[in-house]
Amino acid sequence: MKKTLVAVAAMAAFSGAYAEVTISGLLDAAITVDGTNSTLGVGPNGGSEFTLGMTEDLGNGLKAIGAFTVIGDVLTGSSDNFATYNSFVGLSGEFGSVKLGSQWSPIFLASTISDASGRWGSANLANPTELQTANSITYTSPAISGFSLSFQRELGVAGTPAAGAAAFINTGSGTTQAYSLNYSAGGFTAAYATGTNANTVGGDETKTSLFAANYNFGMATVHYGNLTTDAAANGTNVKSNTLGVSAPIGAVTVSAIFSSDGTDSAQNYQGVYALSKRTAMYVNNGKTGANAAVTTFGIKHAF
Repeated sequence: MKKTLVAVAAMAAFSGAYAEVTISGLLDAAITVDGTNSTLGVGPNGGSEFTLGMTEDLGNGLKAIGAFTVIGDVLTGSSDNFATYNSFVGLSGEFGSVKLGSQWSPIFLASTISDASGRWGSANLANPTELQTANSITYTSPAISGFSLSFQRELGVAGTPAAGAAAFINTGSGTTQAYSLNYSAGGFTAAYATGTNANTVGGDETKTSLFAANYNFGMATVHYGNLTTDAAANGTNVKSNTLGVSAPIGAVTVSAIFSSDGTDSAQNYQGVYALSKRTAMYVNNGKTGANAAVTTFGIKHAF
């Protein structure tokens, strides 16, 4: 839930513009049982976080937009465990939106469609590793007849670019570029996303492609995903598939996920009990291959 932190009521008489800053976030902690070991940790979200969001009406349908997110470990209190991510500044309007910053990869956003847990801590072999891209520019088109397009390019960092790399350089992490074609109509949602990730500047690249879809039947939603990872460095080509279902049962939302990459298989089961609109308790059980099952019990509060 987003709440207004500051509202600047001074409006320019010639434009009627206004600015607003909001604060939102998530507090999350969990007990993880791995075999005979039990630990208290940050939970499936990877930490607790808060976001400062900004929007300003510039007039004529144009808006300035921005966000600054900090995620960290509230259990230890160590400043070393805090970091920024998914933070950007940009513009939006009838043309869509353009954002500059460290942002979710289009491939990651597509994977939330195929994962019945919403990619919240599941053991899913068809989940890509491309979560976000630093030093990136992202364009997202407006939806037309249910279709929209996203394009993201990493612009690298200040420094000495490799010969021939021009302005587009890669530091060995993050997606060099990625695209996604998205569709949503009625109970059906789908996306095709693909991108390249450079291992070294001017070196081999890993290409990732993902088709993701789900359909909401009302009583339950069925999820499907197909992930292909092609690593040119070692000539490997891995194809993974996932099938899952999620369903609300009163105040409890349950999900089950089954995935395979041709060599290994994984199962993940999750239950989330809503104590209120913002607070929930959850249990997550995941197992990959011959590994021992990992069970997580936790509580989260969104604000």
